[in-house]
Amino acid sequence: MIEASIGAVADLVPVFLVAAVLIAVPVVLLARAKKWPVVAATLWSLSLLGVLAVTLLPGGMGDAGMGVVCYIGPSLRGVLSTTQGQLNVLLFVPVCFFGVCAFRRPTAVLAGGLLLTAGVEMLQALLSIGRSCSYSDLEANALGVVAGVLCGTAWLALRRHRPLFTWRDVWTGGRFLGVGGVVIGAIFWFGIPPVYGGPEFVAATSEQDAWARSAAAEVYGEQAEVVRVRQQEAIHGFPGKVEIVTDKGNLTALWPQRKMESLFSVDYEDDEGSLSSGQSRSAAEEFAARWYPDETKGSEVTFEPVAKGKAPYVLSYRRHVDGIMMPMRLDITVTSSGRIVGVATRLVADPKLPEPELDQAAAERRAEELTGLKAGSPVFLVAQEVDREWRPVWVVNMSGEGETEPGGVVAVHLDAVSGQMVQRQD
Repeated sequence: MIEASIGAVADLVPVFLVAAVLIAVPVVLLARAKKWPVVAATLWSLSLLGVLAVTLLPGGMGDAGMGVVCYIGPSLRGVLSTTQGQLNVLLFVPVCFFGVCAFRRPTAVLAGGLLLTAGVEMLQALLSIGRSCSYSDLEANALGVVAGVLCGTAWLALRRHRPLFTWRDVWTGGRFLGVGGVVIGAIFWFGIPPVYGGPEFVAATSEQDAWARSAAAEVYGEQAEVVRVRQQEAIHGFPGKVEIVTDKGNLTALWPQRKMESLFSVDYEDDEGSLSSGQSRSAAEEFAARWYPDETKGSEVTFEPVAKGKAPYVLSYRRHVDGIMMPMRLDITVTSSGRIVGVATRLVADPKLPEPELDQAAAERRAEELTGLKAGSPVFLVAQEVDREWRPVWVVNMSGEGETEPGGVVAVHLDAVSGQMVQRQD
């Protein structure tokens, strides 16, 4: 929140300074009239102003085009492993610390701080100010509220200010939190739907870091220098991943499966090794057996040079069930020295599919009816996800002008059960 706000709001600092000057004088006068600690009350007001300036000044793109939503992000552990998450915690510490010192009512300040952070996220969702509501920010800010109240309470206790808690404070704070929580909670429940914001990178755990360094050494060699290891926590619709960046290349692995999803080498060219194509294939097959024992079982294998007759080579695995190509994909690029320089995968279990109603001839006729073009070749069946459901789909290549597949061939994708045209899936 803080990094994004400062980067997006060019006038944040001057606006804060001007507002601070305008607010400080009346706060000092009010504190003297109410017999509050003047310094603490003034610093509390400036801290509150800072929170509002950082979180609610218009700026950036936020969730433009997404409507009124609040994002579900990484876990609190993941958030706290990032600089942004730590800054979000610190943002609310001063306002609550100085609030306790100024008013000496910890329970009321705790209630007010929690409602403040919830209210800020609510306004970021409801107002078109280029900000994004995030439950991860809400959790981090709430932790900052608790930390600020505890620090303020400890400070007053050390200075022997008693009583720190009174029944009036507890009653006022509890009532305030209850009523405000019901109102804000109702607004979130009925007016701000939660959505999964997609995976975000957070710091890797010690277990992930140790495994990542071992995997990098296995793939790139012991001389490879690991530059960064970070993770994407598993959330709804997104698997957990570990990203490993080295000076030799990058690789991504699924976690906790510890299965490599992709690999890229900086030096992708062939190194003019002494291995024959058969020996290079054996090296790639050993790599596949090490990392993908389940995917290679029952799969058809091809081994082709990237350029005609020249290394590097690509070892590809595809699997067919009842004549339908399954969604699993595995392509391994290997050089003439047996070095693995690239891996591209789609690690999907074979889905259960309804029985196709259209045979190849019927699919070709249907494609010709829909397009006015002549069916060509190849024509094949694939498993494709349509509206979050796996379906058997005919891919019919046509002759004529229209949307083309790579290579300039017009392709029509037909649901093999309903005969309806479906959108191409890459």
